[in-house]
Amino acid sequence: MSTPISPLASHIHALGAAPAAPSPAKLHEIAQQFEALLIGEMLKGVREAAKDSGMDGEEDDDPGGDSATDMAQNQFAQAIAMQGGLGLSHLIETGLARDSENQTVKTVDSSAAGAKP
Repeated sequence: MSTPISPLASHIHALGAAPAAPSPAKLHEIAQQFEALLIGEMLKGVREAAKDSGMDGEEDDDPGGDSATDMAQNQFAQAIAMQGGLGLSHLIETGLARDSENQTVKTVDSSAAGAKP
């Protein structure tokens, strides 16, 4: 779901003004969510490998049990990421902050270059 752009924001963007950079707290949240997603996919791969090899101890498929396990796995991945995870969220957060700063500088530089006579 996308956030609607206000008429003022669309005019400012059309004029070439730099969009506001995300706050450090928002970058941190985004990085943690992404790391949780990656951890969840890793856990899913391990679970599927165990299921395929028969090492999970289950004899038949249980759709209800699979759904419950998926939800538990997602919560576990989120908890791991919130506690520092694999250290990826810090790297992602640093990269996003650097990219955001670079984009702001490029937009400001191009706006200033266009303003010269």
